[in-house]
Amino acid sequence: MSERRTAATTPVLRRITAEAVLSALVTSGELNANDLITATGLSRPTVHSVCDELIALGWVVETGGAGGTPGGPRADAAPGPVRSGRPSRRYSLNAGAGFVAGVDLGATKVTCCLADLKGRIVAERTEAWRDEHVGAPERLRITRKLLQELLPKAGIDPRNVLSCGMAVPAPVTSDGHAVALESYLPGMAALDLRESLQPDFSWPVLAENDANLAVLAERWLGVAQNVDNVIVLLAGERLGAGICLGGRLIRGGGAAGEMRFLELVEGVGNTDAVGGMCRELGAVAAAEIIAGERDEAPGGSALVALSGGNPGSMTAEIVVDAARRGDPAAVEVIAVVMERTARAAAVVSTLLDPELLVLAGGPAGAGDVLLPALEQELSRLDSARPRLAASTLGDHSALTGAVRLALDHAFEVLLD
Repeated sequence: MSERRTAATTPVLRRITAEAVLSALVTSGELNANDLITATGLSRPTVHSVCDELIALGWVVETGGAGGTPGGPRADAAPGPVRSGRPSRRYSLNAGAGFVAGVDLGATKVTCCLADLKGRIVAERTEAWRDEHVGAPERLRITRKLLQELLPKAGIDPRNVLSCGMAVPAPVTSDGHAVALESYLPGMAALDLRESLQPDFSWPVLAENDANLAVLAERWLGVAQNVDNVIVLLAGERLGAGICLGGRLIRGGGAAGEMRFLELVEGVGNTDAVGGMCRELGAVAAAEIIAGERDEAPGGSALVALSGGNPGSMTAEIVVDAARRGDPAAVEVIAVVMERTARAAAVVSTLLDPELLVLAGGPAGAGDVLLPALEQELSRLDSARPRLAASTLGDHSALTGAVRLALDHAFEVLLD
């Protein structure tokens, strides 16, 4: 190899090895050399050398010899006779050396958070939109306001925030624009989301479709860890699919996983999802019970009782809770909603043949009610049958993915 090629290649290789070590430390706690060798495939001398460099930069700390004791075996020693020596060197990410911001710019609310370099949320705030037709400039103004309030709450200097990940309920093109209908997200398509936090913050903003970030989150911290072929079906207000095949996120031109084709699917007709449909149909059912239009008496209806006798206060969580208690009207609502959801799931599963399909973004903690109904409907349709799971991240799938997106960018910047 020529001297020129060696000089050009070595920094690249060092960066790759540093990225591998940082990635292992992000997803784990304290690791010794053996742990890092297993996680990265690097040699022992390279692991120690890279860790020394990262310690000098302030991004990694050496946490001492917790894995061994003087005179005893080292935790990272090769198998063989016991030899005395100093305790094993152990390493951990310096999680407080920097922070990232995460934003879930949802259809009905916005949630903002600040997280450390391990992705642990240190401060979070949510605010509902005053109505579903709020324009994009107001949505982003509220987002900046929430972030301004979070920084002093968490005791974080804005200069220590390295990047911001933003989840958007629409496809996002490579030039930072959302492909969104005016009737759905007024004014969003006209804005460059990469500049959405200006003039208040100069952090780099990485905007991405919320379903894509949900699948990133589930593979990082959720139910899809170590699963390379998975679809996350976001089932809050509107259906969207995050697709990972062969361990790679499938974006296409940015709109892969969009579900508007459901308008052409018999028995579905639109992208209405579990959360929104449960709320709307539950409100209708409660109103009918109160008006005496159903056999069920208002006094015996869990749906009516849990909503305080006010159909306008109905939520998807109330419907799920009532169904869990065996309320006939709520059980009927769940059946209708999951029949439509099963058709959507059957289409994407037949096309893409995932190992796992995750239901996320709908009513929190509803897997015990929704998954059996979904399984039953998929069986009736005689379609592709991936393994089913409900997200354990609650309504934080997209937000968690936004944090991970910001972290990935932050580590690229750190290594620069």
